[in-house]
Amino acid sequence: MFLLVPVAVVFGLRPTIVVPKAPQMTMKRRRIPMRGGVRTRQTVFSLVRVAIPTMLAAGLGVGYYDNLSKYINENFLDQTSISFLSSDDIQFIPSFLTVLSLLFSILAGNAYSSLYSQQEDIYLALYREVSDAKSLLEQLGLVCSGRPFYNDALRMLQIYIKTDLRRLDVPPAELISRSPSEDPLESIMFLTSIGVPSVVYETVRDLRQSRGQRLGTMQRKFPFLGIVLLYILAILELAAFPLLGAGTAVGAADSIFKVQGALFGGLCGATMLVLQVIQELWRTSGGAFNVDAVLAKMVKGLTEELDLRASGANPRNVDLSLPTVLIEQREKEKDIELEALRHR
Repeated sequence: MFLLVPVAVVFGLRPTIVVPKAPQMTMKRRRIPMRGGVRTRQTVFSLVRVAIPTMLAAGLGVGYYDNLSKYINENFLDQTSISFLSSDDIQFIPSFLTVLSLLFSILAGNAYSSLYSQQEDIYLALYREVSDAKSLLEQLGLVCSGRPFYNDALRMLQIYIKTDLRRLDVPPAELISRSPSEDPLESIMFLTSIGVPSVVYETVRDLRQSRGQRLGTMQRKFPFLGIVLLYILAILELAAFPLLGAGTAVGAADSIFKVQGALFGGLCGATMLVLQVIQELWRTSGGAFNVDAVLAKMVKGLTEELDLRASGANPRNVDLSLPTVLIEQREKEKDIELEALRHR
């Protein structure tokens, strides 16, 4: 190499130094399992949970409407009694049906509106929390890179994402009830507060506030008892139709019962559909109306970036405090420079 310098001076060339090619950085990104099929599988599960009870209720309504009407007519009320209760002067059965329908509509509408608003709040809280988690990862790379506790802080952030942020199946009260020694964010705050507290301390505090908001919005406000009461109101409402049909049981043609049975079956199916949709919204995870698939996509980049930094891939040639895009860009620039030097 030292002999090349005088030769280059004689011929007026720039000295060329043979630089060994740096080893390529292998970015092993861990794929989040079932990311692409989460939404499809959850949609199928929701369709099964909604469609099967709906079709079953519609089939039972069509198949047993005439039998129920005839049974009521033969054992409880005859045609004269039902006609009297349904007359314009009394209107007992129509008024009973109207009141029940109104109560069911009010309660079901309020339940749907409340649960849908809760889903919107959950989306907003998750976007804020994921943004704060990304800010924390960037600040850990800028402030704590090269320090002894850097890998521990990254590991705590990984534990937080795996056991807290993505655990939609765990009740929020159970997540927040953990002791401070089991809280990974508390461990990150302790690691970064040694000496003079940095901006990481404030970011962790903001992330904990975002987590509290997310857990608060995910807490169930509509109890399971409300679902049970909606089913009871729906059964009482549907029971009035065979009672009205019992008035036409005597001397009625079978075609009339077929038409009434088809309409009653459609009403049973529609009512069950409304109840099942409300129940799907009531679930915290595992359905098409939940945030599982969206959350998996939201934390995709954060998880891959965190895994890359935590793996410590090629630490002598890669500045892990930089985002992955800048790291890849710098590696490409280095390769271009090395290729240019070899072709001179």
